[in-house]
Amino acid sequence: MRGASQNGVDSIAPFWNLAGPTSPIPRHGGVVALETQIVCTHQDVSAAVDNTDATDAGTCLSGGYTFLFQIQTTAPSLTITLGNLVGFTPLIADPGSTYGVAICDNDPTNPQASNTLQLCTTVSGTQLSNITATVNKKSAKITVVVPSIPSFSAGVGKQGQGLTLVVVTEQGAGHPISVPKISFK
Repeated sequence: MRGASQNGVDSIAPFWNLAGPTSPIPRHGGVVALETQIVCTHQDVSAAVDNTDATDAGTCLSGGYTFLFQIQTTAPSLTITLGNLVGFTPLIADPGSTYGVAICDNDPTNPQASNTLQLCTTVSGTQLSNITATVNKKSAKITVVVPSIPSFSAGVGKQGQGLTLVVVTEQGAGHPISVPKISFK
């Protein structure tokens, strides 16, 4: 699990929010709605750091990208495959720091320390206990099996509207950006 505030807080969104969140796009025969967002892991959106740098425009200067995929579905179960994971290195000791579920972790007592602009899931640990993820480093993909889709309570804005998967990559500076591909079974 990775907390939304690990990527930054609302007040500095121009430094971490590279693209999105998108509007829901129907997928998998219409039983899945998918929203995506791209975040600069190291809070270095090129236009926010240096708005005169046209060469690196539309990138994260360090090459650190966090991809968020929020899934809403009417299916009773789902298998999700994230592929084309360029620059993905899973951390075995702390897998939640490089892939997993993006958790809404707002602090209601300190709104300045909250991230309400990023896709995330409002969830309890028991709602995630039946979800499994398998990493295949050789083919650079993650397979997530959700045998029973939990009901997630709504949060603020785009928060908590579904299961939000997160993948952190280090792709190197500059263009092009390799966006993971997502498929459903």
